[in-house]
Parts: sequence; structure tokens; C-alpha cells
Amino acid sequence: MKTVRMPSLGQLILILLIVLTMLPIYFILENSVKTPIDFAESTINIPLHFEWSNYSMAWSKINTPILNSVVIVVISVVFILLFSAMSAFAFAKLKFPFKNALFLLVFCLLLVPGFLTLIPLYLQIKKLGLSDSYWALVLPYIAGGQAFTVFVLKTFFEQLSNELFEAARIDGAGNRIIFASIVLPLSIPICTTVGIMNINGLWNDYLLPSLLLDRVHQTLTVALVSFESSAGSHGLSDYGGMMAAYILASVPLLILFSVLMRNFVEGIASGSIKM
Repeated sequence: MKTVRMPSLGQLILILLIVLTMLPIYFILENSVKTPIDFAESTINIPLHFEWSNYSMAWSKINTPILNSVVIVVISVVFILLFSAMSAFAFAKLKFPFKNALFLLVFCLLLVPGFLTLIPLYLQIKKLGLSDSYWALVLPYIAGGQAFTVFVLKTFFEQLSNELFEAARIDGAGNRIIFASIVLPLSIPICTTVGIMNINGLWNDYLLPSLLLDRVHQTLTVALVSFESSAGSHGLSDYGGMMAAYILASVPLLILFSVLMRNFVEGIASGSIKM
């Protein structure tokens, strides 16, 4: 007769952490199919009737903001990675005057809290006439994402073998060819990692979009915050519809991470990012 092996203390702690992690997800999923009356009666019990119309109603509220967020985030992250990779390559592998001093200035930007630049940034965007357009967020996002991304990519590029670059130069390759044919392919995992980090931060940003964008260009986070004031039924807040909106809002990031998870883990394992 086989003896039942009791889980160790570490396994019990891990199980507890998994349960605590899944509870909020269960709460959102379960309440996303409730009517306002069902939600008022209990926030824990599973409803007898699933109100799937909550999802169609939530989608009608956030479909345009989701598209706006996708456009803004994709354009921003692509150019963040492109410009940061070129800068990091120069700092890591090229020689030019005041290189260390310039990199120190880039590093110092990491020490500046974002809210300190909020008012000057707002006034500058208004002065340039870029408010109420995608550029009102794209340009600040590209500029704001440079410091961290350059710092991480420079650390990774410094680990690449110098002999590889010297061999390419002997064969007649210039810096542009080396960057495009050697550096970028080798940096796909780390670029994926910092790209996902940037996407997560920009996707969840609320303050800047709420200040600079009109309703037509409204991003997802602003739409979610304003959802509660516009969602109502029989005098009760439509929490079921809001929960459904939260689930729909998380789907793009879940798909992105599931597709790029392998590269994300490889980028962390490369040693350039300490988690």
C-alpha cells in the first residue's frame, strides 16, 4: 500500500500564494456575469443566470478606446526600442568624445520622478498644438522610455563578444550593417523583455491621457475610469458590466504575454535585468 506523501511547508506556502493570486481573478470573472441586482445581493455567490450581455455592453463602451491604446502603445514602443537600441549600441561598442559623461546624463534621467515633468510637458504639448491627437502621447512616451531602455540594452550589448564585431569589420561591414545584421537579431529576447515592460506601463497609464486627449482619442484606462459614472441600471451601479470591461481590457496583454513569454523569460535570464 502506497503511503500518501504530505506536502512540505514550501509547497503549502506556494499553494496558498496561488490561491490568493487566483481569488481576485475569480471575483472578477464571477461578477462579470451578474446583473446589478445579483451583485447587490452577493458578491461571492455564483449567479443562477449568467448575464452574458454584460460583455457586449462593455465592448460597446471600450472598443474604440482599446483601438486607440493599441495604436499609441505600438507606435511608441517600436520607436522606443529602435532609438534606444541605437543609442545603447553606441554607448556599449563605439568610441566617441564624452561618452561616459553623456551616459551619466541618461542614467540621471532615471532618478527624475515623472510627475515633476508633468506640468512642463503639458504646457509644451499645448504650445505645439499636439493635444487631442495621438502625438500628444506618442512623443512623450518615446522620450520618456529612452532612459530605462538604453540602460538595460547597453548592459546587454556590453556582454556581446567584441571578436564578433571585429570579424564583421574585417569583412568590410560598417556600423549600420553590424547593428542591423548582428546586434538586432541577438537582442530579440532582451528587446522583447523591455518592450513588454514598456507596453505594460504605457497601457496602464492614466494621468497623461486624461490631461491631453479628447473623447475621440480617449485611451482604455480613461474609458474604464469613466465607465462607472455612465453605467447604471435600475438605480444600481452596473458592476457586472464594469467587471466585464476589466476582463476585456486585460485580454490584449494576456495574448501578448502568452505569445512572447519564451522571449520574455530568455531576456530576463540574459542577466541584463535583475528581477
